[in-house]
Amino acid sequence: MQNSTKPQTRKGLIYYVIILTPCILIINIGLGSQLDPFTIAGFPLSQVVNWFVILGAAVIIRDTYNNKLWPLILILLIIFSKLGSNVLGGPAIFYLFYRIMLSALFLVLGAIYAHKGYYRLIYKPLLVICFVNVIWMVFQMLNLGDWTQFLTTEAIPAQRITYDILFVPLETLRTTGIQSRPTGLLRSNNALSGVLLFVLAIHLSREKRILWWGTVVLCAMIVLASARIVYTGFVLMGLMLLVKGSRYQKIHIIYSCLTIGIMLWLYSIFFPGLFDSYWTFDSFFYSYFIRLNNIVDNMSLTGIGWYLKDTFLEGTPVRHSPTEDPIMSGYTIFAKYMHYWPYFLVLFLIFLFYYKKGFQLQRYIFPQLTWLSILCLSVFIVYPTAVPIFRSSLYWFIGGFALLPIFTIVQRHYFRRELLNRKRFTI
Repeated sequence: MQNSTKPQTRKGLIYYVIILTPCILIINIGLGSQLDPFTIAGFPLSQVVNWFVILGAAVIIRDTYNNKLWPLILILLIIFSKLGSNVLGGPAIFYLFYRIMLSALFLVLGAIYAHKGYYRLIYKPLLVICFVNVIWMVFQMLNLGDWTQFLTTEAIPAQRITYDILFVPLETLRTTGIQSRPTGLLRSNNALSGVLLFVLAIHLSREKRILWWGTVVLCAMIVLASARIVYTGFVLMGLMLLVKGSRYQKIHIIYSCLTIGIMLWLYSIFFPGLFDSYWTFDSFFYSYFIRLNNIVDNMSLTGIGWYLKDTFLEGTPVRHSPTEDPIMSGYTIFAKYMHYWPYFLVLFLIFLFYYKKGFQLQRYIFPQLTWLSILCLSVFIVYPTAVPIFRSSLYWFIGGFALLPIFTIVQRHYFRRELLNRKRFTI
């Protein structure tokens, strides 16, 4: 990995691959999960696009590590594991290996985008994608027709009934989840939340040259989506920046909060029924409690689970349905293995030690990346609380930004010149 944090500006093939790869990755989130997915020559469109994204990631990683063999090995492992999964009838071990290798690919890709400054090149294109998505979300809420929901996967076609909700009070409100919590060109509200949190992290981490129209777009997207996980992530980022951020970042957080306040006021005027429905204590915290109860219900340490259920969570909402996924939060998966908590604790302490060391090194050499890693780390931790997202390539791409300090300390030999110029620093 090269030791420059300035993005590549020479316009060639690699330049356009750098810009298009994450954008296509996000656009592809709206494809492939429909009951009747789009196809090209009999192949699902999402799979074709996915391989273009993998190819783009491979080109970028190979360009970065042009003298190394391991990127080529990683790509070959992904190809052969995918072929093995399909040709041999889909054995679980092949598919598991494919997912692990694919996650590793995008983890490295995210670290490259952060370290080499490529995130600056995709900043405006990502905001443009969000702008288009906001327009489509408005179309969905205004009941312009079923065609606005053609990428949505959260309801079967028979349930894609929409109603007029503009200026409709709560007493006469009739609506569906896909209309009241629009997803735009993405397939679900949870998928939209991940994209929005990632773009927010890049947007809020900037200490200068923030696109103020981007703030309006992102705040509108937050309000229209009505996703609790997005509000949680925004509040967490905002508090950290208000406490430790630069003066410019603090001003921008205040401006963002005021913008969201104005957006909510407008939302309450145009959609009074939805506003009154969502902004009550029971409604707002419903999604928090059902996930927390889901995690506690799956804890192997039943003593702790019973104590939490009988004290803090007594009387809180619980969602049980045989037709729903029994795992509503990504952390429910870890709760099933709580009896291994001593091993988890040891691994966590080891990780924390090296992350702290890597963060100190990164902050010393590349201080401009400090808030980018911190905010992306908050997304990396918070996002799985809403949904099991560990198979998402976008999630591991965000993880590359979040875990950049680990990459920095593992590959510190790439920064030997910087370290020699700063002899006081030791690791």
